[in-house]
Amino acid sequence: MTNGPARPTPTTSGPDTSAPEAGRAAASPPAAFETPPRAGGSPAVATTPPKRALAVREVEVKLAATPAALARLQALPLLAGMADGPAARRHQVTTYYDTPDLALAAHGLALRVRRQGGRRVQTVKTWASDAGTAAAAGRREWEWQLPAEGDGPDISLLPTGISNLLTPAQWAHVAPRFATDIERTTLLLHPDPRTSVELALDQGEVRLSVPGDGTVGAGDETTWPVAEVELELKGGRVAALFEVAAALHHHAPLRITTGSKADAGLRLLTGKPAAAVPPHPAALTPVTTVAEGFRHATRHALGHLLENATVLLESGDARALREMAAASRRLDTAMRLLRLAMTLPLNAGPLPLVKAGAKAPANPHAEAADALRRRLAPLRALLETARGWDRLAERAALLPDRKGAPGLSKRQRLALDHAATQARRRVMKHLRGAGHTALVLDLAAWVEGGGWASPALDQPLKTVAPRLLAELQDKVARAIARLELPPAPRPAPGTRCWWPRRPPPPTRWSACAAGRSGCMRRRRFAAASIPWPRPSPRRPRAPRPPCPSAPPPIRWPP
Repeated sequence: MTNGPARPTPTTSGPDTSAPEAGRAAASPPAAFETPPRAGGSPAVATTPPKRALAVREVEVKLAATPAALARLQALPLLAGMADGPAARRHQVTTYYDTPDLALAAHGLALRVRRQGGRRVQTVKTWASDAGTAAAAGRREWEWQLPAEGDGPDISLLPTGISNLLTPAQWAHVAPRFATDIERTTLLLHPDPRTSVELALDQGEVRLSVPGDGTVGAGDETTWPVAEVELELKGGRVAALFEVAAALHHHAPLRITTGSKADAGLRLLTGKPAAAVPPHPAALTPVTTVAEGFRHATRHALGHLLENATVLLESGDARALREMAAASRRLDTAMRLLRLAMTLPLNAGPLPLVKAGAKAPANPHAEAADALRRRLAPLRALLETARGWDRLAERAALLPDRKGAPGLSKRQRLALDHAATQARRRVMKHLRGAGHTALVLDLAAWVEGGGWASPALDQPLKTVAPRLLAELQDKVARAIARLELPPAPRPAPGTRCWWPRRPPPPTRWSACAAGRSGCMRRRRFAAASIPWPRPSPRRPRAPRPPCPSAPPPIRWPP
């Protein structure tokens, strides 16, 4: 090992709004030795133990676009009014490194080296978002400046927690796997005096052939086009991200997405389509308030919906459709519970909730919640319909063929599959529409803005939850009582008397014409020397008709 330059100081690129170490300063690590890269850009393992670096949490919103939409946004006067200086155009080539069996990706990490002009920056980012904000990707990253000469990463700079994930033998086999070639135009925007948002317009491609690597020929190159808008929060309000995104979406067709360039490169590398994403576990505590619980539930539901929407549009996975339906139900439930919690009193005593029919003072935030629920209803209906057809087609596939046994014919199976496919296409068409992106951005801005918060929502969730659930149970009971249920089927002849939708009176028994006389209840009354109750003479009851010996046949269900 030869002596190299001093170890660079880790740099940060945004605020860390949730990490416990957000208030700590990034200390400059001591000098160390840097291992020169091997042939092909593969790094060698350094013997100097790496020092801990400060993890930075970046919050960004990604919007898929077209080249024409990017050109329209560059000439938008709205951006010129919010921009802090002229736009900067750069050519970036980013190379992603991993082992042959993708061990880093299995641990949820991406190691990359970005070359931009005469600078090289090494970054470690987490693949999955932590759902810290609604509809925005919150990922952890570690970043270091590298010398301009060289091609590979410096493994000695990695924190101890990351370097210990792989063995020295695995680190020795880390090599470039795919790269991105992007033309980026950046602007620093100030939506308000206290908020800074970096706008990046990216256009280029993701390719498997890595620059400087002769293992893949030009004829074997596989690419994926990239045209997207990135909004990264540098400081200030999170809701400003979605407000700026909504303003851009008003002037150019954009589609909100959660996929990154690294995700596209990994799919190109493995050849596996995107798979459905299960919901993240909830992180509620006994001291969580109603406002915190609503924001947490809404963030998770909205993030779950967007992740599976990206999967559905890219691979058409039916399981992603079911996950989206579940996420939309949780999102609607959270909005409905918030609307109900807004009527709670300030104290947590046994005061009754405001009934649905009672008149309550106008609440603009409650009306905004109702408006967002109404806008969400078409998507929920499409998802539930497509989910129903998909489940029906899946269950019908388990039935035997119609060859002397009960089942479905080939024509019926084709019709069922066609209906499920058409329902799924209607959902995908809705997701690609401008209304869906506008709804997600407005909902995320409303949730992150926090204008709906009130002192009544500062009560502990464990105290308010039983009252909210009791109110919902009462609503379900009232809805069941309003249902018109069909009458019960007639019993077999001679088994018992059947009176259509009229129970027998509790103080009277009429003998059955089919041969039964008396009853056990009357015998118990006689054994206890209790007089048998008689009907009041003031209200004579008409005698019941005798039980029919052979009731007419009926069809069930009607």
